[in-house]
Amino acid sequence: MSKNIFITGTGTDIGKTYIAGLIVKKLADSGRSTGYYKAAMSGNDRREDGTLIPGDALHVKTASGIDQSLESMCPYVYETAVSPHLASRIEGNPVKLDVVRDGFNQVCEAYDYVTMEGSGGILCPINFDGE
Repeated sequence: MSKNIFITGTGTDIGKTYIAGLIVKKLADSGRSTGYYKAAMSGNDRREDGTLIPGDALHVKTASGIDQSLESMCPYVYETAVSPHLASRIEGNPVKLDVVRDGFNQVCEAYDYVTMEGSGGILCPINFDGE
């Protein structure tokens, strides 16, 4: 079973991704098997091929030097730069709790230490429904 750290903050752009990257780097530099996870991220840019770049995951991966795939770091990546619950509605791709849970569990099985970053601020929902 992995050991897990959850990073949250009072709002967007408060430094969660920066701190997550430092923690993941420190753990990796100390020889620990470490991964990163975020349920949903919005406000992402597109590659030339049209696919979305999960910016927060890319930052953590680059800053820490871990080899975890970007695809395993975040199941929901949105272009619209609003909270994930609004972006998911606008883009027609609602966050499903079972997808988030399954992805997190897979990362936990692959790494001894997992740093999970919250989406938006501490009270920011990731979807509109009862989940």
